[in-house]
Amino acid sequence: MLLERKEEMITIANPERYIAGLYERLSNENIEVGNDEIIVTKEDERESGSISTQKLFLRNFCKDNNIQIYDDYTDDGISGATFDRPAFNRMIKDIENKKINLVIVKDLSRFGRLSSKISYYLEEFFIEKGVRFIAVTDDIDTGQIETSEEMMQFKAFFNEWYLRDTSRKVRNGKKTRAKEGKVMTTYPTYGYKKDPLNYNHYIIDQDIAPIVRRIFMLARSGKTPTEIGNLLTDEKTLVPSEIVGNLHTRKGEEIKGWNRNTVKRILHNVTYLGWVSNGNTKKINYKSKKTMIMPREDRIIIKGMHTPIIDEETFNLVQEQMKSRTATRVKSYDWLLKGLVCCKECGRKLSIVPQKYPNKTTFYLRCNTYASNTHLRLCTPHSNNLEKVTNFVIEQIKKSCKEFLSEEKYTKLANDTSEDKIAQNKYNVKNEILILEKKIKDINKVIDKIYEDKYKGLFEDEDFTRIYTNEIRSRKQVEERVKQLRELEEKEDSLVDIDRIIKDFVNMQEITRTMLVSLVDKIEISENKEITIYYKFNILSNGKEEIKLKDVG
Repeated sequence: MLLERKEEMITIANPERYIAGLYERLSNENIEVGNDEIIVTKEDERESGSISTQKLFLRNFCKDNNIQIYDDYTDDGISGATFDRPAFNRMIKDIENKKINLVIVKDLSRFGRLSSKISYYLEEFFIEKGVRFIAVTDDIDTGQIETSEEMMQFKAFFNEWYLRDTSRKVRNGKKTRAKEGKVMTTYPTYGYKKDPLNYNHYIIDQDIAPIVRRIFMLARSGKTPTEIGNLLTDEKTLVPSEIVGNLHTRKGEEIKGWNRNTVKRILHNVTYLGWVSNGNTKKINYKSKKTMIMPREDRIIIKGMHTPIIDEETFNLVQEQMKSRTATRVKSYDWLLKGLVCCKECGRKLSIVPQKYPNKTTFYLRCNTYASNTHLRLCTPHSNNLEKVTNFVIEQIKKSCKEFLSEEKYTKLANDTSEDKIAQNKYNVKNEILILEKKIKDINKVIDKIYEDKYKGLFEDEDFTRIYTNEIRSRKQVEERVKQLRELEEKEDSLVDIDRIIKDFVNMQEITRTMLVSLVDKIEISENKEITIYYKFNILSNGKEEIKLKDVG
């Protein structure tokens, strides 16, 4: 058998030197695709058919080669498109703590499917940590370069291609199901349950549906989402995540009680009309976990797919009420510290609230956690007069900038880095970078050529490995030098920028938001009116400055 032949090719000399970590992975995308239908393998079938098989396979390999096993690291139900996996991260930590010096997987695809990440771990991280890597059935063993280097890149590329192809098929399959009006959410919508006879269909949850109807009736009678949330919290009504089981996806504020955003999500949800809305979110690509919310016109909405909880008249009336209320209440204000100032206690941004008086409008800062969950008392208002805080902060920043400009060491630094000298240095750095980048391209051409010659049979394995290894080593040396030069380039740019930014800030009569953002990373305000300014440049008060805000109401 081919498998048996490959196992014989990997031999472990001095096995007593190694302590192995056995890594197993199974994706939750373990599917069959055909006739536009997606069939997800059952959990018990997946465990017995794959994870258990991998464990047995790897343990037999270690037994046959007298290798000591430290532990199994198993990620079940996690895609190879990400390397942020619990068991994988634990294995990396054990490597850093020198608990294991050999990683064994059944095949390279179990390790992962992103070629760039695979190259990093196998060609850099494992080598630096003194770790040997073996993918048994792929005949990859970093302890025997002649059996690994020429195939690893091809295998990694093929595995990533398979991931991309599977992602496309999954996406097409989901689109087909969406057009059929099938429910594709992991957790049911609050007020519904998954139909035991058809997992892609909703049935009404008779215990929860009355709560949903009451929320809509309260909204129809004129209650705001905040008022409805406060009422439900007082009555100790369970929040949606406690009912449908997705506590791990909810923010702490929702778990503690109802808030206006939870109520608004329910009031906007067309599922309660008996409709199924799919394609509400979309992953950026198969390599990323990030998703983006899709516009309503791009979603696939199919009507009449299950029993409605709310009639269309009530639903539409509630939408109009919320729309009119939002239109009259919400107004956007531009202010100098917007996005920079946050609450020290909870970490969330501070927003502003207008207080109207007969002759003028005064703005006050307010913590967003307090604003969205006032009834729960999760934080305090942090109410401070915006104008006084802004003036106070600007004066403190100007003071720090003036102290910096007056220091003798800065004057010396400025003299040493005159514009002519900086310009000449930048030219030399840029020129060397261009030369080295051309050298990298030339090395890549050589690598491509020797691969082609190897394929044509013009190279023996030993000669190919020797030339390939030398070229890779040369390329890494050049890339490291380019990295150093770019860091030097950024450092020289920053010297000029700091000088210009600080002088402009001190001399300008009117401070702009752009100038503030260029100097300040964030500003924290505590409940007892202490302000901490975090600068983008460490030379300004070592990166931060703590001051006491006095007499600011």
